[in-house]
Amino acid sequence: MDERNTKQKALVLQAVRNHHSHPTAEEVYLEVVKEIPNISLTTVYRNLNKLAQQGVIKRLLIPDQPDRFEKNPTKHYHVCCKVCGSFDDLEDVDYDYSMDGFLCKKSGFFIESHDIIFKGLCFNCQKKNNI
Repeated sequence: MDERNTKQKALVLQAVRNHHSHPTAEEVYLEVVKEIPNISLTTVYRNLNKLAQQGVIKRLLIPDQPDRFEKNPTKHYHVCCKVCGSFDDLEDVDYDYSMDGFLCKKSGFFIESHDIIFKGLCFNCQKKNNI
């Protein structure tokens, strides 16, 4: 059965693509509700999950933080500030494709892909703390 494209789904995708960084579902909801006042957070989550399953966007699972959604589904790394929680793409490091499709000899575990989030201090937090 073909997936139909709904107005809700289109607005959810637009909200992710128009966001300056990697929005949470709640941030996407706050944008979409401006256009569709009666939309529920559950509907936003459902559409975000569908878009991620289809590979249109990427869902980022971050320990101790809400999931974020990525408009760029290509493979790359991310940085997260330990102080303010800002989250962005890491553009200075190339994605290590040699780690994908890798069979661990000891465990026999086959690695299909990987996500890495580097943690540290963003420029603004470094400046505020005189680092």
